[in-house]
Amino acid sequence: MKEIRNQPVFVLGFGGVGRALARQIVASRDSLARRRGLRLTVIGAADSRGVAHAAHGFDDDALMRLAAHKEQGGHFEPGALPDLPPNCIVVDTTATEATVPILLDTLRAGGVALANKLPLAGDLAWFDAIRAGRARWETTVGAAMPVIQTLNYLLDSGDEVRRIEGSLSGTLGFIAAQLEAGVPFGAAVREAKQRGYTEPDPRQDLGGQDAARKALILARMLGCRLNLSDVRVESLYPAEMDALSVAEFLREVDSLNERMAQRAAGLTRGGRKLRYAAVIEDGACRVELVGTDPAGKLGGIRTSDSIVVFTTKHYQDNPLAISGRGAGQEVTASGVLGDVVSLAGEMRPNA
Repeated sequence: MKEIRNQPVFVLGFGGVGRALARQIVASRDSLARRRGLRLTVIGAADSRGVAHAAHGFDDDALMRLAAHKEQGGHFEPGALPDLPPNCIVVDTTATEATVPILLDTLRAGGVALANKLPLAGDLAWFDAIRAGRARWETTVGAAMPVIQTLNYLLDSGDEVRRIEGSLSGTLGFIAAQLEAGVPFGAAVREAKQRGYTEPDPRQDLGGQDAARKALILARMLGCRLNLSDVRVESLYPAEMDALSVAEFLREVDSLNERMAQRAAGLTRGGRKLRYAAVIEDGACRVELVGTDPAGKLGGIRTSDSIVVFTTKHYQDNPLAISGRGAGQEVTASGVLGDVVSLAGEMRPNA
């Protein structure tokens, strides 16, 4: 019988992704024990209101009750983060920079797995510290798509990455496809919101900042010493509309129909496909609407999918592409679980 090693895990953020991760940890018990000799033990979780902690870990029933409690609108008890064991893996599924001190402290003796982009796309010193420690962040760019793993492999193998381009936002991919089909911009935005593709305030997607953060993480991994302000970002709405309420914006967004129709027509001339794409090349980074060859890798994907294309010294004529479902709570949680298991292997005794 293979000896089972216990790995403590603490989860920051217990929303949709955090709860999905808890369910997947329970569901993977047998396979992880058999394949890895590993048991992941959740010793606690925290959100913006409080903390749930069990020094010796929650058993599976207790963990599922905790997830159900949060799912039904319950809260954790107010309290401070407990002292964590030195070999703990802290998982960050939040969307805040407030977790950075916890992450940096954990890296002194443990590991971190991030679904949260903000620590990596914020201060360069944070990125440097996280990259230098035991850390994984696969899901910050393409959910469970192995984008970060592939880029690290290319860099570790000595390949020269000359260009990265990708469609990194399913929301903007949907809206671009609607524009290409002749749907008015305002109608496309409202439909995307109705389908649940956008944030409650669609401007959080339309402004391109989420795609810019993803692109910035990849650029920094290439060695580009860039900040978010250095990324050229095309917003799909004018800044003066930030002053509107969400309801007002959804009424006024039709005023952009003609402008966006003209932009789409210009980019799709000659049968090109409309995409909202990130491009990293020659030390610069941009995210914008582009017209792309329908026979190319960026132009050929389904609009609901994400894709990242690497043009390198060894993948010059036929660039390397990673594509698939790039968003969703369950698939993101599965990517986080993969990162946790990878970290646990690195942190095993004598590793």
